[in-house]
Amino acid sequence: MFKKLKIHWTKNLFLLLGIALALILIDLLTKWLVQNLVPLGQPVEVIKNFFYINKSYNIAIAFSLGSQLGVGGRVINISISVIMSVIIFGYWLTHNHKMNGFEKTIAILLAAGAVGNLIDRAFYWEATTGFNGVIDFFQFYLGGGPNANVSFVNPFATFNFADACLTIGILLLIVYLIIDAIRNRDTSLSKDPRLSQKPQNIPQNAANSENEANSAAENIVSEDAQNIPENAEEKQ
Repeated sequence: MFKKLKIHWTKNLFLLLGIALALILIDLLTKWLVQNLVPLGQPVEVIKNFFYINKSYNIAIAFSLGSQLGVGGRVINISISVIMSVIIFGYWLTHNHKMNGFEKTIAILLAAGAVGNLIDRAFYWEATTGFNGVIDFFQFYLGGGPNANVSFVNPFATFNFADACLTIGILLLIVYLIIDAIRNRDTSLSKDPRLSQKPQNIPQNAANSENEANSAAENIVSEDAQNIPENAEEKQ
């Protein structure tokens, strides 16, 4: 069994793992560039009133959402990240030979995003690195910029490269599941025996009905033809 799986892996799995590793390295590199170059609380303007690089630390869930949950909450988040990473990589490794390109793209994005944030949650502690949690830095203002009224989208949740990979992967997964459900529905309908029988029975029934109607019409005409002379004689 494992030999068969290994044969399938050798085709393109190492290339795909390399792509996932590259995405993880990009995530780590961008985080540490921000950590070393962007002061905390001093956002860097990229596009005025729209896009900023603003460093923050998050020990809650993705996109800096959720309250500061303390060590217990962080342990829970680490556990969730570990479980997600194991499930994603486990499914990917055992089903790689059956997956198409779209499915592999989803797996790469989800795996890179899960592992990228797992590294932050598991290893970035104040005692070792001087800060706690995941480094977030992408910040978008969708309601007028820093000087406008604060709302749910102004600023929008701060996130990082790993969050972006996860979000894109999840959106693609949703699209894939919808398309797959539609295809399966069409396939099941096409295999329904009731649908395959109807087109065969309809012309036969229609032909029988038409023959019966024609026979009835001929009988009426013949009866009328027989009655005409009798009626004529009575009048005379």
